Amino acid sequence: METAITPQSRNIELHGGEETPSLLEEIIFEEILPKLPVKSLLKFRCVARSWCSLIGSKKFIKSHLNNSIKSSNFDHHRILIDSSSLINSCVELKLCSLPSFDMPFTDLIPCNADVGVFKFESLRLVGSCDGILCLLMKKKRFMLWNPTTKMSNNLPDFDNEMKSVRIKMYGFGFDESNDDYKVFGLSKSRSSDVSIGKVYSLRTNSWEVIEEMDDSPGNGAGVYASGKLHWCRVDLDYNYDIVSFDLSSHVYGVVELPSYPPKSKFKPTLGVIGGCLSVHIIQTYLDLYIWVMKDYGMKESWDKVVCVPCTNGSIRCPTPIPIAISTNGEVLLTHGNEYFRIYNPKCGVYRCTHVAGCRLFLYLGFYIESLASVAPNGEQEI
Repeated sequence: METAITPQSRNIELHGGEETPSLLEEIIFEEILPKLPVKSLLKFRCVARSWCSLIGSKKFIKSHLNNSIKSSNFDHHRILIDSSSLINSCVELKLCSLPSFDMPFTDLIPCNADVGVFKFESLRLVGSCDGILCLLMKKKRFMLWNPTTKMSNNLPDFDNEMKSVRIKMYGFGFDESNDDYKVFGLSKSRSSDVSIGKVYSLRTNSWEVIEEMDDSPGNGAGVYASGKLHWCRVDLDYNYDIVSFDLSSHVYGVVELPSYPPKSKFKPTLGVIGGCLSVHIIQTYLDLYIWVMKDYGMKESWDKVVCVPCTNGSIRCPTPIPIAISTNGEVLLTHGNEYFRIYNPKCGVYRCTHVAGCRLFLYLGFYIESLASVAPNGEQEI
């Protein structure tokens, strides 16, 4: 039975087996613990069995996650990078804290991921959700990994005949209506033109075939927002739209892009800013416009929150990727493979943030630290 985050249990054992007063329990469990870093909470599991049970409960994990999301200073956020700098070298996954908007450097954090030895082209970040990262290895094998708790879960094979299948469209997110983390994959056999879509459920620890189709509605990693995965697609006339996939109903849909000059040579990219779906569009004079959908599904709710101008060649191939926007409007972007850039729209200036101890790196993704479990069937990990 799940432990509630309340002081109703009077027998909370502390050092020496003493009982804690009701008021103190309430302060500890509702005000203090949910606001602590994950690493501290993992250590506090040793205080008592009741503490271990509470910290591992779904209710506490969700409460802690919500507190971390509300934090405005990004203390609980991390960036995943590949720090290997040589061409054709093996991937070296590293974590770094989100660069402070006031500091010129950010430090690397050791990362222990049991992903084996892969070259970069063989490893892809499918997506991140609630502190869980989903990786795709050799376009065939998926793994869920919580880098904060260091727990991982190698998913069942996508197909029994993996040698003949390549997964070309994929995504990861949370199905809120069923309280379930799901992985989407769309494969295409080398011997057939038919594409097969499948969804993995962490609750059932199994894949479900959803449909077969003659063509793929998208390609690469989908962006998770508002319970759906999203891909940007383009036709031969440079007309763009957003394809969505509902993780609850397993139905495809279309999300309209904001109104902007059509037939741009630059394909829009998608992301998530402040929990909302965002689209990043290069327009006239190579300015990068960042739009955010404030009310999901409503085209009129697209809001052009900031324009990042091309100053002294600041925008170049590949296009910078917006990562986060601070409370004062500053934008953190990736820029090349040497540093992050921070743009201040109020004064129109940039400043660089280097990764200490890493000359070159490749940005892979952005996530928040959490206690979320990657164990199948609702099994408790911690």
